[in-house]
Amino acid sequence: MLGNFKSPSWTRAVIVLADAGFASKENLKLIQRRNKSDHKRLWGFVFSMARTWKMQNGKSLKNLVKHTPSSYYKRTWIPRFPDNGTRKTFWTFTKSACLRHIGDVTIVISKKGRNVGPKKAKVLVTNLPDVTTRQVLLMYQRRWSIEILFKELKTGLGMGQHQVTVNIDRIEKSLGIAIISYLVLVRARSKDIKPGKSWSIFQLKNNFSMDVVRNQVEHNWELRTNELLKAA
Repeated sequence: MLGNFKSPSWTRAVIVLADAGFASKENLKLIQRRNKSDHKRLWGFVFSMARTWKMQNGKSLKNLVKHTPSSYYKRTWIPRFPDNGTRKTFWTFTKSACLRHIGDVTIVISKKGRNVGPKKAKVLVTNLPDVTTRQVLLMYQRRWSIEILFKELKTGLGMGQHQVTVNIDRIEKSLGIAIISYLVLVRARSKDIKPGKSWSIFQLKNNFSMDVVRNQVEHNWELRTNELLKAA
């Protein structure tokens, strides 16, 4: 899918964001090839990387995370996405390195506290030139809205698991049905969506279900009342 992606003519850069599960050699090399062949725009990535990846000096990312002293970490912050007036604070360590099979990259190790153990650290890697630590965190954060959407499509609508197969047609139909249901629910419960106030598909679904049950109970009661009146 990434290989077939065609960016709009007005774009100046394509930045691929993903978790460690998608940070394969094939995907990363594909992005590099597209960066070389596409002379109109920059192709880059910001990936969470598995700690088994090694640098050219033979040391793994796991070793880097484990042996970097806490005193090397610096405090930084980024606004929440979407912005709600608050911000998220992280302790980060940034290092330029040469990664095997990939080449020159910027590595950002991020933790929620300076003294948090290495097991809870996130390792981000990017090939984008001249980026700051905060910019890397901001770009990686933008994938979170997609994660929320997938979670809502999978569980929020109560439609069961998607039919995940290698068949593109089945995947498109499964996602298409979920998105249509999502839009119908948003339309049906539009009165619950207030400007400036947060809402979720879970809330809309719960309100919709309660209304359906309430209407059914009232309908049954009305039918029963009419029967009793006729009998009387």
